[in-house]
Amino acid sequence: MQLRALRYFSQVARSASLREAAEKLFVTATAVSRQIEILEHYYGAALVERSPRGIKLTREGEFLAQAIHATLTELDSVKDKIAASNSIVSGSVRLCAAESLMSSFIAPAIAGFSALHPRVTFEIETGSAPHIAAELLAGRADVALTFYLPVSADLQITHSCELQHKVVMSHQHSLAVKSSLTLKEVAQYPLCIPSENFAVRQLMESAARREGLTFDIRYVASSLDVQKRLAVLGLALIIQPQLNVNDSTDHDQLIAVSLADPVMGRVKVDLCLPRQRNLSMATRLFHQQLAAIVVRQNG
Repeated sequence: MQLRALRYFSQVARSASLREAAEKLFVTATAVSRQIEILEHYYGAALVERSPRGIKLTREGEFLAQAIHATLTELDSVKDKIAASNSIVSGSVRLCAAESLMSSFIAPAIAGFSALHPRVTFEIETGSAPHIAAELLAGRADVALTFYLPVSADLQITHSCELQHKVVMSHQHSLAVKSSLTLKEVAQYPLCIPSENFAVRQLMESAARREGLTFDIRYVASSLDVQKRLAVLGLALIIQPQLNVNDSTDHDQLIAVSLADPVMGRVKVDLCLPRQRNLSMATRLFHQQLAAIVVRQNG
């Protein structure tokens, strides 16, 4: 049994299909299947159930996935210790963040960090705040940056800042001449917002009840690129934090107008680590790099 088989199976356990696992491993689905067969032969049990809807771990597969996760984590820790003894920072940082924070916070932090520690690799995932919290709690992420992280005794918010929410639209939109907008004005036009597990969607639903408004939610899209494309085409208004607006290739076609609302006008950004978990040297140093960027936003 080889280490490659364990790493392949670990990725399979986190994927919805063998093809998805193969794409993330940069190998063929046949290669992944072969490594699973090696493990099934070694343990004498079926580890994966295949169906038209994808793959699912058997009970034995779940046992093995948990053991492999602990083993690979320990092996990575040993790798970090060996590198540290040679004054070289290496290893991998598993990062989970809101997509709209990538260009303003995550990319600059990675750029600065990689210049100092080029041997460190990154595993980056995006999602809603509940998804991000779940990834941290399950040990699949080491550091997170998101809006309104759910409260948990096992998660530690180390740094926070606030950004201003803005209404983003085509520069040809009739509201583009405004200096600020109320939710009542926004409600008069089609909107594109993410699914209900995103904080901005929950805030808008709460605001609608508070103000007695009915929003024209014409499009629901969690992808930030999709939201911006609809805004550029003049099909919808979107609501995004201030720093993200001008980080798009479409920035010359978009206008951002301040949202004047006591609740939705500002949005809190949280930098978070899991409690009571030994973090690698690379993760600790990257957290410091990212924390410095968050702190700067507070002036």
